[in-house]
Amino acid sequence: MQKKSYQTLGANILPSHYDLLFEPDFKTFTFKGTAYIVVSIKEPTRIIKLHAKELIIKSAGIRQTDLHLPAKTNYNVKKEELTLTFPQAVYGTAQIHLQFTGTHNEGMYGFYRSSYQHKGKTKYLLTSQFEPANARAAFPCFDEPAFKATFDVSLIVDRRLSALSNMPIKKESKLSSQRKQVSFYTSPRMSTYLLYLGLGNFKSIQTEHRNVLIRVCTVPEKINLGHLALDYTQRFLAFFETYFRINYPLPKLDIIAIPDFAAGAMENWGAITFREIALLGNEKTSVAVKQNIAITVAHELAHQWFGNLVTMQWWDDLWLNESFATFMSYKAVNAVFPEWDLPLQYFEDTIADALSADEIEATHPINVHVDTPGEIDEIFDNISYDKGGSVLHMLEDAVGENAFRSGLTAYLRKHAYHNATKLDLWKAIQAAKKEKFVSTMVHGWITQSGYPLVNVQKKRKNYHLSQQRFSLLGKKHAEKWIIPIRYGTDDHRAGTVILRRRKAILRSSANWLKINFCQPGFYRVKYDPALLTQLGTALVQSKLSSLDGAGIENDLFSLMFSGHYPLVDYLEFIERYCLAAEYPLNSSISGHLGWLLRLTKESSSELIVKEASLLFHLEQLKKVGWERQRNEKNTATLLRSMVISNLGLAGHQPTLDRGKQLFRQIRRGKAVDPNLKSTIYVLAARQGDEQMFSYFAQRYKKETLPEESRRLLRALGMFPSPALVHRALAYSLSTVRLQDSFIIPFVISLNPGMDELLWSWTKKHWPQFMKKFASGTHMLASFVKTMSSSSEKALGDDIARFFAQKKNQRDDVRLVVQQVLEHIEINQRFVGRN
Repeated sequence: MQKKSYQTLGANILPSHYDLLFEPDFKTFTFKGTAYIVVSIKEPTRIIKLHAKELIIKSAGIRQTDLHLPAKTNYNVKKEELTLTFPQAVYGTAQIHLQFTGTHNEGMYGFYRSSYQHKGKTKYLLTSQFEPANARAAFPCFDEPAFKATFDVSLIVDRRLSALSNMPIKKESKLSSQRKQVSFYTSPRMSTYLLYLGLGNFKSIQTEHRNVLIRVCTVPEKINLGHLALDYTQRFLAFFETYFRINYPLPKLDIIAIPDFAAGAMENWGAITFREIALLGNEKTSVAVKQNIAITVAHELAHQWFGNLVTMQWWDDLWLNESFATFMSYKAVNAVFPEWDLPLQYFEDTIADALSADEIEATHPINVHVDTPGEIDEIFDNISYDKGGSVLHMLEDAVGENAFRSGLTAYLRKHAYHNATKLDLWKAIQAAKKEKFVSTMVHGWITQSGYPLVNVQKKRKNYHLSQQRFSLLGKKHAEKWIIPIRYGTDDHRAGTVILRRRKAILRSSANWLKINFCQPGFYRVKYDPALLTQLGTALVQSKLSSLDGAGIENDLFSLMFSGHYPLVDYLEFIERYCLAAEYPLNSSISGHLGWLLRLTKESSSELIVKEASLLFHLEQLKKVGWERQRNEKNTATLLRSMVISNLGLAGHQPTLDRGKQLFRQIRRGKAVDPNLKSTIYVLAARQGDEQMFSYFAQRYKKETLPEESRRLLRALGMFPSPALVHRALAYSLSTVRLQDSFIIPFVISLNPGMDELLWSWTKKHWPQFMKKFASGTHMLASFVKTMSSSSEKALGDDIARFFAQKKNQRDDVRLVVQQVLEHIEINQRFVGRN
């Protein structure tokens, strides 16, 4: 029996309009608020329930034409629920009115405060983060995605400050010599989590697309870093309007950089907020960060249609927002910057990441039942984003790009300004394709955990295919999928078959056959030994693309890691067939060898892994070198950092020496390639002492560029001395911004031999973390995830005991704890086998 959701308020009372007034106080960081909410009451009732969180209700009542009733209020802290009780029943259209006060917290949720430095002084701005369930921390409301309404917003503010919301300013009224009231135009019909409130000394630059005003807004000192994002926004907005055949419906679009921000970005309709590092850059910004800015901007712009214009009915369909934004962001960036090779990067960044996230037992379906804000928070993960995006990639390949696009447009037009479910989407794509198999095929991919392993055996002129769910722990499962399989052969033929049952026979006279040709599918493939050898030879002879090679290698790595092959077989495959690999195969191998170097440190396999890593990376270094070439592809630039970093990790002395030399140049003020700076810092830190640690720490305190700040934090976590690692952890809590406090612990988790030290520190500070990081910020789980790289049974047992205590539990880390414990067991088994 499915448990009843206590978050759902029910459908008897439906809001249609909010009229909101906020009066913030920058001295006390408190605010006064007034809310008038127009509702439709279907059945007579004396009780109305809304959501509220950390608010003090001063008065409440309800009005109708000839009726004005006061309300008694009762607040349920656990349910975050405000109950209004009236002296008599009300029915029909009415207006709820509430007066309340709240606090501008520092926890990066609700209507919160963020600090920055301006001319040597600490200044503040106010901003909001309401997704998934924190609009209730700013005003009492019906805080569920299905309760769409229009919004009128007004702010009483200092006359010198700028106020921002979803819509343009309608009117500014002078209240006194120091205060003004800023009122905004009425918003379109939307969910509460998409409302935005911003107030501060924002500076902006602007452009237009059609008649839409586009602005980048930042704190004063950083507005010169906004031009890149402004250009991206204009281009991607034009792409999405053309692709969806639906114009962006608001008159303006603000792109806002916030100094303290828990997520990467947030798609508030018409007022998108970002971490500074996800939005701000210039000509000196690295390729990796420029690409990330582009992809993040495109992701949030995609939400203006998928999520904002059409919104999921409830959070179990979160993937309708996030999967589409993930998938469409790469499509948009690739259309504008085809030279970046984003389709190849999509495999590495999205599909491969999703396969890794979904090959454990402690996973969840894309479409998953959730109740509490903590449970909702927990599914903002690789499954909802990357697996969902990968399944959409596969679906587009199966139905064809034209039918897929037509289906999306039909879906958006039919459900504009309303809510929808996955079934509505399947119906639209199915109608566009004019075939009935779409809903049937995709159902298992959305509702089942995990994904299939397709076994391939060649027997004479037949290829025998079979499927089973893949599991790193080797557990047996009953799941079965309808798998669209693309294949390519040695004689350059390609075809598609649908694997509907457990087993099937593919008849072909080809000498070899590559399953998941061009990697559109979300599954792994295991070939019989002879066929795998033939495919390796085809790779060397350039008869298979590097993308197909990456698919083969990525599957082989996970099969080896789960015990299907010994480690030595995987390393021999790399040495025999992949030393001259191109992107994305070389990047995939580099990432895997780096992981193996860390995991096998001080084990019997350390030497063979180190030898294999040195052989591969030195061969790759011959191709990419230390210096960026004119007109070099982005993928080569990205690979260079990985190659040099892993050579340093393997203890390659010439690389370590070159890193030291370049670091000395940086300290003398000489420019180096910005794409290598982070790698150089890490190489130096791995050989560094207390003096160097102090250098990085002092630089961080003074640094204003977001990317350079991130580089310095990463370096602080890479020192070999446990004493300096302790100092870095202390620094992360004392000096580092709250939004970045997980970065040093994350980097230390990649620093070999520091697992026990890191866990002891995490355990000690866990009560502090639980207070600091509210549900909805997605941050608490980051500290638990740092333990995933350990292979120590004793440490895993201690983690299990710690989180078995109720005082250490919270909904938004429940699944992550299970995942960490499983990863430790998997790592332990791997080390034991090898």
